[in-house]
Amino acid sequence: MKKVLTLIAFSLGSLSVFSQQDPQFSQFMHNKLFMNPGYAGMNHALCFTGIARQQWAGFDGSPRSGIFSADCYVPQLSGGIGVNMMYDQLGFETNMGYRLNYSFHRDLGRGVLGMGVEMGAYSKRIGPGAGEQWTATTNWQIDPTIPPQLRTTVMDMGLGLWYERENMWCGISTSHLNGKLINDGTVLVDTIPHPMLYQMARHYFITGGVNLLPGHTWEIRPSFIVKSDATITSFDLNVTAMFNHTFWFGASYRSGDAICPMIGFQLVQKNGIFYSWIHTEANQPQLTDDQRSHQGGTLKMGFAYDYTTSHLKNYNNGTFELFVNYCMPIEWKVKKEGHGDVRIIDRPDQP
Repeated sequence: MKKVLTLIAFSLGSLSVFSQQDPQFSQFMHNKLFMNPGYAGMNHALCFTGIARQQWAGFDGSPRSGIFSADCYVPQLSGGIGVNMMYDQLGFETNMGYRLNYSFHRDLGRGVLGMGVEMGAYSKRIGPGAGEQWTATTNWQIDPTIPPQLRTTVMDMGLGLWYERENMWCGISTSHLNGKLINDGTVLVDTIPHPMLYQMARHYFITGGVNLLPGHTWEIRPSFIVKSDATITSFDLNVTAMFNHTFWFGASYRSGDAICPMIGFQLVQKNGIFYSWIHTEANQPQLTDDQRSHQGGTLKMGFAYDYTTSHLKNYNNGTFELFVNYCMPIEWKVKKEGHGDVRIIDRPDQP
């Protein structure tokens, strides 16, 4: 098995590669900023989100991915700002992305439309590093038949439209819009030529979700995402049930790949202590939105497990994914003509 993996990984370095590059996450509905810059600031709070994913556990060189996102609404900019940081490793290929986001918000009907742009850098390394002990050979650095390591960083940008109203959201976006040619040279190793061609593929995302039973003890929240690089297209369909705004469970189906059960919970912060939503409503049922916003933020945690349905199920122990989110209210002072300073309180939306 080691020899097969090594040959596959090294051969990628000498081929033209246009395959899907962005990592996928089962709990996509909990980090909308990563797939669409138009979402920045939509939650009207200062939010931090992290997702860690170990794909195909037990498989040598299996993908490991992680993202960290932060965003908030800025009234002076008539929209929101955000940042995304991404790490993705598959065998001998390591990708890292750093993107700044801005979304311009406009009221549209009974909802808000966000028009977003993102810019940043994208780093790629192809070739084994010192930490990969599962390689089939230890002298790859001096073997002329093996391509040398590729390291490069290029500019990256993307666009997105995001629309949401009470109990409904949808978006369309594209990443790697510039389709940057990362490397197109040929490297000689002891007279053996190695073509090193790699171009970033543009990615396209369509996503949406709805709350079918808002305000009920049990809320049913279906959502979906379609992902494509114009060569390969896949989709996730998810249905989540939330009980009393406190905990949820559900499952996704990913076309031709996996079934993904997931669970999670949500807590509300008050005076530095986290409580369930049931506790705060039972003790302060007449609390106004502004009063609730001064209590503190909300904490969400979730876990997903992907059961592989493809032929790879015989060679791995499934995929594990952990999600953490914290949103806190922030207060802005905006100068309005004839009114002096006006306070605008950004707070986490009601779940």
